[in-house]
Amino acid sequence: MSTLTELRVIAGVAALLAVAAVFALALGALFGNSAAAVTVAIAVIAVPHLLATTSVLPVGAAQWLLRLTPAAGFAVQQSIPEYPQVLAHYAPSAGYYPLAPRAGLAVFCAYAASALGLAVFRLRRRDA
Repeated sequence: MSTLTELRVIAGVAALLAVAAVFALALGALFGNSAAAVTVAIAVIAVPHLLATTSVLPVGAAQWLLRLTPAAGFAVQQSIPEYPQVLAHYAPSAGYYPLAPRAGLAVFCAYAASALGLAVFRLRRRDA
């Protein structure tokens, strides 16, 4: 693994944790209960990732989870790209993600931005 790839992974994981904090903060503002917000944030982020990477689901369903849920953000940890000329089995359990690192982080950012937008809307309606 090259130095630039290592730096990308380190910066990506830092960004992933920052987005997860914003997502949890937005859920806390939405629910008004910190315990519920932390529980839902962990369940929404970690459970799809665990289901996809522990070979509990078929590969197609696991890749679907890693494309469309906040667990897509974990793609920033990917350090080995998928090459079309290689006839290998690219399963999520082997450390391959169906999205590129930036695309996976963008999916997670979209979830965090949506939750933050809903939280701002709810807080403005409640305070008005």
